[in-house]
Amino acid sequence: MKITEAQAVNHSTPIGNLFSHERVISTFESDVLLEEVLNHFSTYSTDVVIIVDQALSIGILTLKDMIRAINDSNNLSRPVKEFMTAPLHTFYSNMSIADVLDTMNDARYEKIVVTHDTDELVGVIDRRHLLALCYTQLTPLIKHEYNMIQSMMGLVGEGERKLLKMATTDTLTGIGNRRLLEEVFNAHQHLGERYGINVYLLMFDIDDFKSINDTYGHNIGDAVLKTLTEIVSKSIRKSDIFIRWGGEEFAILLRNSDSINVLKIAEQIRARIETHCFEKNVHVTCSFGLTSVNIGDTLEGVIERADQALYQAKKDGKNTVRAEIV
Repeated sequence: MKITEAQAVNHSTPIGNLFSHERVISTFESDVLLEEVLNHFSTYSTDVVIIVDQALSIGILTLKDMIRAINDSNNLSRPVKEFMTAPLHTFYSNMSIADVLDTMNDARYEKIVVTHDTDELVGVIDRRHLLALCYTQLTPLIKHEYNMIQSMMGLVGEGERKLLKMATTDTLTGIGNRRLLEEVFNAHQHLGERYGINVYLLMFDIDDFKSINDTYGHNIGDAVLKTLTEIVSKSIRKSDIFIRWGGEEFAILLRNSDSINVLKIAEQIRARIETHCFEKNVHVTCSFGLTSVNIGDTLEGVIERADQALYQAKKDGKNTVRAEIV
């Protein structure tokens, strides 16, 4: 299948939506001779084929690859796997563009194959092409998020700028505070209406934190809060907003494709906290409440739903994740 250049996209657009359904992309086993693939390129109007090994996609061969290969006629009797472009990675067609780009960000591969959940091939695209397709429509969104706080700072002098940063930062942990969440939530609500972004709020707090302070003292309690902040910060994306809501309670505003992915993230954070060795060998666990953010929601209403889910997590024995998705 070919790429639809004019397809309107946003962060949550499924990667499969970038492909038209005009023709199915061809596949060849890795031990097929290059000459057979050359005949295919000559017969059909195509510029890429996928190389498979026992139905598993392992590489691609483009028309450019073929032109380079046939400079030496002796290559025609060699297997196509010697000339394919690899490595590559396979994504399901319902995965969002944002999640695909996040996964590709630190990966070695440049090209991806897209399939349906039935493993039926949808198409192939490389990182550069994907970014080019998304650039014109995703760039304003990214700039808006990045400059959300910076734009406010640009209206004031250096002294006021420092005060504004202080006003949106938690002094103990260095992450954001309630005011930052309020500002970002309002901006996300605006962007959600305009771009159709899925946003979720994850609230969590430390189980039995009072007993930690009572047993080890407030200095150790503060150290636990700081270390926990570091663990969570490394477990989320830079585009997610992580703040200290107050005391031992925290909140994360996440942009993601669906609630299943966010539940997985919450579970990963929960497990990393539980298995981490904190100062003085303090054992720390957290309870989590997740909810979706819908168009028209107020922050107060979203917080209330997340708190209800968090209360259920406590009721179910703590150190667990519960959700109130509407």
